[in-house]
Amino acid sequence: MTPSVASYPTPATNKTLAVVDILEVIFGACLALDISVEWRSHVRQKMVLGTICMCWKFALESLPALWSHIILVPRMPQYYIDKVFRLAKAAPKRLRIDLDLDLDSELDTMFLSSIAALLVVKAETVTHISVQYISYSAWNTFVDHLSAASPQPRFLSLRSFYVTSPTALHNQLGDAVPHSFPDLAANLQDLYLDGLPPSSFVVGPNLISMALTNLCLAEDDTASFTFATTLLDSLRQTPHLETLFIAVDESFTYQPAPHQPVVLPCLHTLSFLCNMPFPHHCGSLTSLIHLPRLHSLSLHLASVHNTNRFISVNGTHLSNIVVLRLIGDISVYIELADGPAKLLSSLTGSRLRHLDFLGTDRLFSFDIEQKIFVQTQFLEILAHTLSLPNVRLVVIPPLFWPPRPASHASLIRSLLEPVAMQAEPKRILEEHALCLSMDNDHSNCGRMWSWDDCGLACVNQTSHY
Repeated sequence: MTPSVASYPTPATNKTLAVVDILEVIFGACLALDISVEWRSHVRQKMVLGTICMCWKFALESLPALWSHIILVPRMPQYYIDKVFRLAKAAPKRLRIDLDLDLDSELDTMFLSSIAALLVVKAETVTHISVQYISYSAWNTFVDHLSAASPQPRFLSLRSFYVTSPTALHNQLGDAVPHSFPDLAANLQDLYLDGLPPSSFVVGPNLISMALTNLCLAEDDTASFTFATTLLDSLRQTPHLETLFIAVDESFTYQPAPHQPVVLPCLHTLSFLCNMPFPHHCGSLTSLIHLPRLHSLSLHLASVHNTNRFISVNGTHLSNIVVLRLIGDISVYIELADGPAKLLSSLTGSRLRHLDFLGTDRLFSFDIEQKIFVQTQFLEILAHTLSLPNVRLVVIPPLFWPPRPASHASLIRSLLEPVAMQAEPKRILEEHALCLSMDNDHSNCGRMWSWDDCGLACVNQTSHY
């Protein structure tokens, strides 16, 4: 059967498609320049582009990808919400939802009902959801509206789910229980929950990264036990998890009850933050997670006592790590003894190669008369670190703040020369060493120093290591 003439692309059609393709590149570049997350600016840009001419308006409304990043905030016009979802069509969608709600407002109630209905209808095309909530009441109201729209929405395409709060909620799980997001997102890969415990929604065999932050269980033993049980049960369903970030203030009265440990065979990066200064069983939760492939560990603890406690129950983790990042007050990680300051010996296992001090504070005291920062214990800690035979790279803040003296290299040499030379060279990366101010571009402001049999050398200037 001979195709009809109409089935072949005409020169005019080809020309139109070419113009649309070119405009798509232009529009994409133009919209990418706007870093604002305020929805009016987001709308205004598109509307301005569409007023140039009919051709631009046609092209703008013919490209679903340009409408696929959708901002949803209370009291925004319903016509715009409907329009962006209509023009986005079946394109993969990234949603940013702001739950700064007045729960007594009829307009906010209508907003929640509207976006809940749209989420249910478009669930299979949503790939990323980012939600910011101001209270558990706001979060729970949002979840209730979504459940009312559909008890089991199918978020089969969802890959990333971020929930954050701009305020510290001081979560007491026993008193205010946040509702769980409905149904299971089986293909979810990245999860970030701020102030919310894990639930059946967050777990799945495809999860690669998980972060649980801003959880305070300090005065609630029941909440601590419930959280530990829920987390371990959730982790058992995530065999491919690679990175885990836990920021939780554990209870200082809770005695850890027996739990069945969980093995995460693929997890290579663990971050554990606890701001509870009172002595408690710090690190008991992470000790129940067996990590045969652990490579990198980040620690932020609040007292030497709790650091020692973490070390005592996580010796296996510390003996396996290659990269250690220390965060918080440097005094939490050093020995309290006379003589030069040293790192706690149990922090430096035989496999440790890289030590990162960038996240530590109280490294310098400020001399008011000379108006300079003075290095005290940190130089002793650095010298001690370089003396460890297996450590090859140390990442540090700049040793001098501007203006820097000409004796910079002499300072580095004074640290390295007393160290007995081992087979492998020692390297020190001074991040931000070449910054002229805190407002500078930091893409190429680090300075790498190397020390080996040939002596001391400045290897390169880069912030990548």
